[in-house]
Amino acid sequence: MQMNLDFWNIADWSAFALTLAGVWQLSSHKKSGFAINAFASIVWVAIGVHSGLAGLTALNIILILIYIRGYIKK
Repeated sequence: MQMNLDFWNIADWSAFALTLAGVWQLSSHKKSGFAINAFASIVWVAIGVHSGLAGLTALNIILILIYIRGYIKK
């Protein structure tokens, strides 16, 4: 299996890692988890738009709003 490391593949794995880091921070009750997840969702939106994946794009736009709300309320 050959790994093609173009920009979008790297962005995909970066968003994956950021999402895991954000969830880890949220599970540790740290406010920074909201910001990390919001940034990861921005990367996911870019990937979704580039790939033409409307569901991924819509989900992550909604998640960004939820993360902003959580950051403000915490």
